[in-house]
Amino acid sequence: MEKKLAEYKCDTNEATCLKLGIEVAFGYKGLQIQLFYTAGNLSTLFKVKYSSKVTETFDCVEADDVEGKIREIIPAGFTCNTDDFVSLLEKEANFKPFGTLLHAYTVPSEEAGELTYQIYKADITCPGFQEYHERLQTFLMWFIETASFIDTDDDRWDFFLVFEKYNKDGETLYATVGYMTVYNYYVYPDKTRPRVSQMLILPPFQGEGHGAQLLEAVHRFYCSLPKVQDITAEDPSENYVKLRDYVLVKLCQGLPSFAAEKLHHGFSADMASEAQDKLKINKKHARRVYEILRLRATDMSDEEKAREYRLEVKRRLFGPYRKNQRELAKMRKCLRPEELVSHMGQMDTQTQHQELEKSYQVVVEDYRRIIERLAAQA
Repeated sequence: MEKKLAEYKCDTNEATCLKLGIEVAFGYKGLQIQLFYTAGNLSTLFKVKYSSKVTETFDCVEADDVEGKIREIIPAGFTCNTDDFVSLLEKEANFKPFGTLLHAYTVPSEEAGELTYQIYKADITCPGFQEYHERLQTFLMWFIETASFIDTDDDRWDFFLVFEKYNKDGETLYATVGYMTVYNYYVYPDKTRPRVSQMLILPPFQGEGHGAQLLEAVHRFYCSLPKVQDITAEDPSENYVKLRDYVLVKLCQGLPSFAAEKLHHGFSADMASEAQDKLKINKKHARRVYEILRLRATDMSDEEKAREYRLEVKRRLFGPYRKNQRELAKMRKCLRPEELVSHMGQMDTQTQHQELEKSYQVVVEDYRRIIERLAAQA
């Protein structure tokens, strides 16, 4: 897919139709929904194509209003005319990123040698940004199953944008790569807790490390603010948790409390407090960082050391099962025998041990991937 002008199509049974609440778009043959965005300003060309369509007059049925549903998502200002869209492409040289530059980095490229990327922080008061964000957030609907739009009238939102900076015909141009939205929650009495709400790297740029660069830049930005308590995420996906683990380990590995010689003594209050004070990382996330760094420092071919590490991780994983046991003790006092037997069957000890071992293996496998990635980036 060409990065500088992305084309997104979907057939009638693909993700866009599901987003519109239509499992099968009725009444069309050869249906194509086409959306073209200019790389920087995200000016939009929208077309619906089909080879034939039923009509109420001749077929006594009405086709689904696919075009109307799409128009409910994309903001006003799009064009349906290709020539008009080409003229908008010619104005891309006038587009400049919104907000304040936070971070710049490069990525190796076989074609260009090295590509330059920049991360900006913006808010809704930036001139032109609200209209740009309305176009940008439509990508959530095409690529994230449970996505929804946010209320930008609330001034507690922060926006972080990733752009590729490149030259073409002697002009400096910018391509939208991805973005993140963060909501600043109030924490009594005078703190805030930034919570990551949305994060998306566009498909042409995925797998190049932009997500990690964005998350690290955002984390470093909030670490610089004294009023920030810690940084969290709203309903994080598995992929986001893995990305966060990688970034937080990268940030924590240089802290004195996480030094290799201290890891084998277990997760300490010093680790929790230093991660909190210096990097705004809460205790739960700091614990995962400790487990990853300890795995890296442990010779797993040594049976005793491997056993110590396994038990250390399983103690944390056993938390939910321990909670179930406490609940079972309460149930004994208030449930009838037949009800108690039913709940006890759900908490069978052997099953718990099997699930615990399975969870441990999955966690360690994820940790190993993070360690491998850290080694590759060293």
